[in-house]
Amino acid sequence: MIDSCAAFWYDGRTSQRREVTVSLVECSLIVSGPDLERAYPLAEVRIDQRLGRVRRTLRFPDGASAETGADDFLDELLKTQGRGGFVGRLHRWEMSLGKAGAALLLTLAVVFCLVRYGVPLLAQRVAFALPAATEEAIGRETLQILDKVALQPSALPKERRLELERLFRAMVSQHPERRGWRLEFRASREIGANAFALPSGIVILTDRMVEIAENDHQLAGVLAHETGHVTHRHALRHLLQNSATALVVAGLTGDIVSVSSFAATMPAVIINAKYSRDFEREADAAAVEYLKGRGIPVRRYAEILARLDADHYKERDAVPRLGEMLGSHPLMLERVQNVLAAE
Repeated sequence: MIDSCAAFWYDGRTSQRREVTVSLVECSLIVSGPDLERAYPLAEVRIDQRLGRVRRTLRFPDGASAETGADDFLDELLKTQGRGGFVGRLHRWEMSLGKAGAALLLTLAVVFCLVRYGVPLLAQRVAFALPAATEEAIGRETLQILDKVALQPSALPKERRLELERLFRAMVSQHPERRGWRLEFRASREIGANAFALPSGIVILTDRMVEIAENDHQLAGVLAHETGHVTHRHALRHLLQNSATALVVAGLTGDIVSVSSFAATMPAVIINAKYSRDFEREADAAAVEYLKGRGIPVRRYAEILARLDADHYKERDAVPRLGEMLGSHPLMLERVQNVLAAE
């Protein structure tokens, strides 16, 4: 066992340093040097833990201190004090390239699992735990913002809107969460053919979407898809998964800190939402289930998906880019194939 080391001594009153020897004698530390001899109970001395190759400090009860690079000696002192076990092992890991690499890989794996599984699970729990009044407030304020920045009044004939409203009411009439659900019509040159659902159950159908549909069976599939997003709280979960702070606060308190600030973020999420494959599959499954339950051929929904995709690329005068093919949002071809496979 190492019982002494060289160190630099500071008396705690001046900046002058002196070369000394620090020795362990029974349960005391003896500091000795030219014209200096002091003894301290080991239990009263504070010793820094290892940090890389940084020189460590012994702090004495009278305000004096000593610096040394004699890590092994200080580790022995810590063990004698009963404080050296875990930190010493941690330092050995730190100084071992292989072990440090393993620790890094373990950390990355934990972070990946947290982001891939933990965050979505917490977002789902929070989204389903929000009070109905909070969801309604978010939906109402989100629609108000959308009307200011992206949507215009619908130009569809009143009779046509009434027909589609009847279709929607019949669709949701048996749904246990239908309170507050309603269909809204809007025009938007920027958004084009589209339909999207707000957290409160407000489903927005654009004029262009109605125009490209060949029949109401196709639109029924679209509306059923959007009610699937509402049922599974996809908009809320998508936003929460991308808002770590809001997710943590909501998870701890059971409420959204500020409905207004939350609603202010929602329009961008709704318009630009690229839901995960799982979200889209869940919503598509809701559309398929509804159509099958009404004896409507499932291919009607596949047809409107294909027409929607063609209309979007026609407007952009482009073909799918590689980034879109590899992105988290499934290609329309994949969705169409999945729908047809369920027929």
